[in-house]
Amino acid sequence: MDVIRQSLAITFVFFLLWAALWLLRKRRGISFSKRGSTKGLLESRAKLALSAQHSLHLVRIGGRDIVLALHPSGVTLLSDMPRSSGLQTGSEES
Repeated sequence: MDVIRQSLAITFVFFLLWAALWLLRKRRGISFSKRGSTKGLLESRAKLALSAQHSLHLVRIGGRDIVLALHPSGVTLLSDMPRSSGLQTGSEES
């Protein structure tokens, strides 16, 4: 009896999480896009692998471009700049 009750509770929680995600996407337009796409709130613009465990990432979040350093200890914010700062990547040449 307890196994059935626990299974139903877990199923209900997963349904609530799915419904919340669906509502967020529907109402707020929250989406994630890959490099080169102009649609979405979070966009990966470029990646530079420095070693097997170290890399730099240029990420666009809304109207800001940020540069992140990824390393075994975590993530470090290197730069945070508005989109209009003149930063150009290979796909945005004027």
